[in-house]
Amino acid sequence: MLDARVISAPLTLAEPGATSFRFFPVAEPLSHFVEHLYTTELPRDFSVQFAGARLPDAAVHLVFAIEEGSALPGGTWLGGGLRACLFLQPAHLQVFPVPGTLRQVVGASLRPAGLRLLLPRAADGLAGASLFALDELLGAEGRELRDRLILEGSACRRLALVERYLRARALPLQRPNRAVRRAFELIHAAHGELSTEQLAQACGCTSRTLRSAILTETGLAPKQLARIVRIRYALDLLAGAGVPLSAAAATSAFADQSHMSREFRELIGEAPAQLGQKIRSAALPFSAERNLLSTGLLVLPKSAAL
Repeated sequence: MLDARVISAPLTLAEPGATSFRFFPVAEPLSHFVEHLYTTELPRDFSVQFAGARLPDAAVHLVFAIEEGSALPGGTWLGGGLRACLFLQPAHLQVFPVPGTLRQVVGASLRPAGLRLLLPRAADGLAGASLFALDELLGAEGRELRDRLILEGSACRRLALVERYLRARALPLQRPNRAVRRAFELIHAAHGELSTEQLAQACGCTSRTLRSAILTETGLAPKQLARIVRIRYALDLLAGAGVPLSAAAATSAFADQSHMSREFRELIGEAPAQLGQKIRSAALPFSAERNLLSTGLLVLPKSAAL
């Protein structure tokens, strides 16, 4: 369960200067399906100074958001120009800009098996869009959850509701597919270097079986997941000062520096040297209880944005 201290102090929409990013672990059995929960508070002046983007990500995100505008799906108007949205962002290889209209976010980062908390067929049917309104996927249940989140009135209370909702759905589920979970552990441990054949052998199944299982759970093939792991690990290295590009490429399981540069340009749209400089030079005047890059969120000053 969430620590009671997490939900004791209600949060409202952020005032100027009150930007924050907070991350919370979960306990079993929910931890088999959810990596972490999080809240974000963004004042109106945040988007004037900073730009955010979602990096290529192997995780699925369940997100409740309040925005000033209509950039996000699954929304209903609240009045005063505010709109509440509830949606899924599947695992993806692209970089997605974070709308500057966001004011509050409450979310859950789901593990590979986490989609089954919401969709019995997991990633089957999620192709073709970057975001999916939850009411389109779950109908009345999705709308009811969104409306309940609106009524909670603060980020902390909304976070507690998301945790209770997901926990209730996790209780009757079987433990995640062992082969898929083991494959993800190995991909991360090897920084994406293992082939599908090597992964299948280590997991005790055929390549075809493993590929099918991973594709069903995440919507991505093992090779695509390996690309995400490699580039995210390289980004973590480049965020540290004094790491040569050649060393980052070798440690991140790229064939060479040229291979790393091609992947960065294709998946992120910028060369690794330039992006590394932007990340290291960013002075971000807000609190984050966890490294943002590790959660797949890239925040840069507008002058250095992608």
